[in-house]
Amino acid sequence: MTPKEFQKSNLTVELKAGKKRLEDALRGLGDEQCERAGATRSGSVMDLLSEIVTNEFLALMEVSDRLLGLPMDHLANADGRIPIASGGKKAAAKKSVENLLAEFGVLRSAIIRRTEGREPQGAKHAYVVNVCVTRFNEQIDEIERWRSSEIVGFSAARLRAEAREAELNQAIVDLSREDFLAGNFDLKSLFSLLFDRFYSEDFVLWLGRGETSGRTAAFQRMADVLEPINTLLEMGLASIVSFRATASAQDAEGNFITDWETLLGGTYSTGKAVRWRTVRAWKSRMVIAERIEDLPSPEP
Repeated sequence: MTPKEFQKSNLTVELKAGKKRLEDALRGLGDEQCERAGATRSGSVMDLLSEIVTNEFLALMEVSDRLLGLPMDHLANADGRIPIASGGKKAAAKKSVENLLAEFGVLRSAIIRRTEGREPQGAKHAYVVNVCVTRFNEQIDEIERWRSSEIVGFSAARLRAEAREAELNQAIVDLSREDFLAGNFDLKSLFSLLFDRFYSEDFVLWLGRGETSGRTAAFQRMADVLEPINTLLEMGLASIVSFRATASAQDAEGNFITDWETLLGGTYSTGKAVRWRTVRAWKSRMVIAERIEDLPSPEP
């Protein structure tokens, strides 16, 4: 095999592998997720996909000497549609993920046929390698990084905009007021009254080693855990000296982390602050998952 033949064969392999890689990167992604991702330098995954399709058309023009002189039906899809990329990036951006992926397949297949059927030609070969292999792989890497880092399909910035973490935390602090909890209340009903607006109906709670699915069941689980303390407050045997959030942050996956601390006074108080952490995932302004875990209590 001559160097030119090897070069052509290697490029064909790369082009065919690229088709599969793009399909895998986009599998399961909807139009809304791509448009609202906001996690890529181009603005969204949909923008990247539109750019990829447009680049494929430009690469096909580069390797097809007679392309501009051919009737447009020469490039028509199996159903007679013209690849949208031929109308430019603005038109491509209006197409759905599924349609753009189909257009890409048509254009990439045409490029493969052209490169298989002729000898590599200097600048044209280099252009296709740059656009359809090197640059293409960089863009797929970007999509894959976004997919691996986002737990609910949006960027960290998008999650911050949609979350109501500070508002929920303030509602919890308000609930902790002694005159509120010292009354004769059913905790589960109280949680539902105050917090239903923050939690989705199918929200999942991890408390200790247990997992509870559904908002109603999760609130009942929280009430069961807090009932002994609530009983002491109702009987006047304990009081809340302090109750506060000590730290708040967002991790690399977009989860919201808040550290909490409370100090109880009264007959049964140990004098040590009780500390715990909440880790929440938000979607569409509602908590969809929360983990509550103990933290070591500081020495008095």
